[in-house]
Amino acid sequence: MKKWSMLLAVTTLSFGLVACNDKATPTPGTKTEQTSNLTLQDVFKKSMEQSESIKSLSANIDMTQLIEVPSQEISMETTSKMDMDMVIEPLSLYQKGTTSMTMPGMPSSEQADDMKMESYMTEQGFYMFDSMSNQWTKLPSDMYEQIMSMSQKQADPAKQLKDLEAFKDDFTFEQTDSSYVLKLAASGDKFNELIQKQLADTMPDMMVEEQELLKEMNIEKVNYEIFIDKETFNTTALNMIMDMTMVVEGEEMKLAQDLKSTYSKYNEVEKIEIPQEIIDNAQEM
Repeated sequence: MKKWSMLLAVTTLSFGLVACNDKATPTPGTKTEQTSNLTLQDVFKKSMEQSESIKSLSANIDMTQLIEVPSQEISMETTSKMDMDMVIEPLSLYQKGTTSMTMPGMPSSEQADDMKMESYMTEQGFYMFDSMSNQWTKLPSDMYEQIMSMSQKQADPAKQLKDLEAFKDDFTFEQTDSSYVLKLAASGDKFNELIQKQLADTMPDMMVEEQELLKEMNIEKVNYEIFIDKETFNTTALNMIMDMTMVVEGEEMKLAQDLKSTYSKYNEVEKIEIPQEIIDNAQEM
C-alpha cells in the first residue's frame, strides 16, 4: 500500500509538444479572416519565447481518477477540483479546492464527505490545512521540496511544452478563431519511458525499490489536447485522458484519469505570502 501511495501522489502527469511544418487545419466554423498560416514549429517557438516573460499565473484543475484492483474487487473514484496561483520568482504557490472519494457499490451513507484542501508553498515552507482537525500543519522540508516540484510542473504550462519532442510526428494541428489546438493519441514504449522519467525527475529521492516499481507501469493510452491563444501564445487549456496499469506487489492495478485544466491571469498574480496567523499557529508534522 505504501508503494501505491507513492505513485498515486502524482495526481497529474505533464506533457508538451514540439514543432513540425504542417499548418493548422481550421475547425468547422473558423472564420476565414481568422485563419493563420503559422506552422506548428512557428507556434511552438513563439510559445516558448512567450514563456520566458511569464512571472505568474493562475490555474484551474478538474480531475477525476478511477483506481481498480480487480483481484481484490477494489474500486475507488476520486474527484478533485483545485484553484492554484503561482509566482515564478521566488517560486511560490497557493492552492485551494476540494477532493471527494467514492467507492462504487458502497451505500451513499457510508461514502466519505468532500475534503477541503488549502495550502501555501513558499520559501517559508509548506503549510497545509487539515479539514478533519480544522488545523494548519507545517510539513517537513523534504516533503515541501517534493510537492513543490510536482505542483510547479502541474501549474506551469511552459514546462509542459518541453516534454514531448519525441512525439512531434504524432500530433494533429488545428485552429479555431482564437486558438491553436494540438491533439495527440499515444501509447507504447516511448510514452512509458517519458512518464517514468517524469516521475523520477519529480521524485528524485525515490528508493531503488520504488524506481523498479515504475518499470511495472504501462500506459495503455493517452489522449490529450492543448489550446494556445493566437494573440498571446500563452497556453489557455490542457485536457487529458489517460488509462494505465501497473503491477504492485504482484497484483495488477488499473488507473483511469480524466484531467481538465485551464490557465489564466498571466502576470497578474501578486506576491504570495503566508498569513502570519497560519505561521504562528501551525503544528509541525
